[in-house]
Amino acid sequence: MKKIIFRRNIFLILALLFNLAKVHGQNKLSLQFRVSPLNLLHVRAATLQFGVQTTINNRVGFSVDYGLPYKGLSKQFVKNEEYQYRNHGYFKLRGEIKYFFPPTWVQAEANVKPYVGAEVFFSPEEYRKLNNWLIKDDGDYYYEYSDVTRRMWGSCIKVGLEYYLGQRFLLDAFVGPGLRWIKVDHQTFGEQPGDYKEPADFYFEPVDRQEGKFRRLHLGFNVKLGFVIIK
Repeated sequence: MKKIIFRRNIFLILALLFNLAKVHGQNKLSLQFRVSPLNLLHVRAATLQFGVQTTINNRVGFSVDYGLPYKGLSKQFVKNEEYQYRNHGYFKLRGEIKYFFPPTWVQAEANVKPYVGAEVFFSPEEYRKLNNWLIKDDGDYYYEYSDVTRRMWGSCIKVGLEYYLGQRFLLDAFVGPGLRWIKVDHQTFGEQPGDYKEPADFYFEPVDRQEGKFRRLHLGFNVKLGFVIIK
């Protein structure tokens, strides 16, 4: 199933690139390759995040990013047992549309392009948690292990800047608010009723301590590095 989903996503990206190539003959179009280095530091689901962006007539931009699992860097500083998952499989998919402000609207240098954008994202995860708690309406349960399915999707509105470091390289930084929706399902083994007590110190309760659907505030923030393929 995971291989099928991965192949479908790669097909969608290739289809997008093909359509962009056709558009290039009709409009002034630029094409960029993007990487998101900060995603390597994600606490729970670090990824190698790469993507493409096209801009039509220097005004409207479209981009898609795909993230592959990679915890080689984040595991060096994440020691919290809550994030030490077994058999952790996941990916991240993001799509975005941007509108770049005309030079007459803003006082910006030629190598700076301010914009507003809207982003949607989707990230499914499957993993196993060991020796933990599941809180239900009818009480608290301690389990030996649980196979967890976690689905997250959401959107945000953001403002950002593309700063060109030369003819081919650029830096893209953005921030903005949004919402995320999370669905969590458990398949537990060795479940025993108990009395769960939250730690006394400052602590954020993991969303997968329960089953169900949850809505959370989201803050979109990232820095991307780009390389211009077609100007």
